[in-house]
Amino acid sequence: MQVMPRNLPIDAVLFDLDGTLLHTSPDIGNALNRALAENGFPLLAPGVAQTLIGGGSEILVDRALTLLGVDARPATLDLVLRRYETCYYQICRDENQLTQLYAGTEATLDSLRHMGLRLGVVTNKESRFVDALMWRFGLQAWFDMVVDGDARLPRKPDPEPLLHACEALGVEPSHTLFVGDSVTDALAAQAAGMPMVCVSYGYSGDHPVSELPCIRVIDGISELPELIGGPRKWHRATRVDHAIAAQEMQANQPN
Repeated sequence: MQVMPRNLPIDAVLFDLDGTLLHTSPDIGNALNRALAENGFPLLAPGVAQTLIGGGSEILVDRALTLLGVDARPATLDLVLRRYETCYYQICRDENQLTQLYAGTEATLDSLRHMGLRLGVVTNKESRFVDALMWRFGLQAWFDMVVDGDARLPRKPDPEPLLHACEALGVEPSHTLFVGDSVTDALAAQAAGMPMVCVSYGYSGDHPVSELPCIRVIDGISELPELIGGPRKWHRATRVDHAIAAQEMQANQPN
């Protein structure tokens, strides 16, 4: 694993959503079990849903059925999927949902914005869920853009959603940091030529984050501002140079 320099040449930061900014797995697991029960299938054990997240709702349901040994024929998959989506959408709009922001998220986003960085979310989660959660937690106030699973683009691990976000923000992939929690995120960032920071607390499934191609693993989102250290150095150097020049001019003026 490479060592991250203290000040990164970063103009923007993109975030995954599930397992990175929001701890969503309890509500996803509840919605999935409701859908399974209503269709006469066994339930998943507590915590198992967290290992299945990534790729969107259809992949989630297909993984669950496969894990339970259910023949996931198209008709069966469609029945469970439609019921899951209905249940989960209701939960996303419920004030009593179990989903929570990870500790330090709001303060971290404030710090990154104060650094002058552009911020975006890139997720495989479908837009109706993303929109409900973004508004529920007030996240739209911090982000310049969101690329979700309904964006008519290939989903991660394809790099296209990340590249699309960079183009929309007017930044280069090599000067954009991606923050995620899974092998899906890591492969997308690698293919996009984008440095990535992995969070240790997310939904990495069977792939330990220590083995993912990222430049640093962090244990909390609040570690990001110190690692990044501000926008690209030449931005700050320019402002410092102007301040020094102004002081010298003032000092050289006749009394």
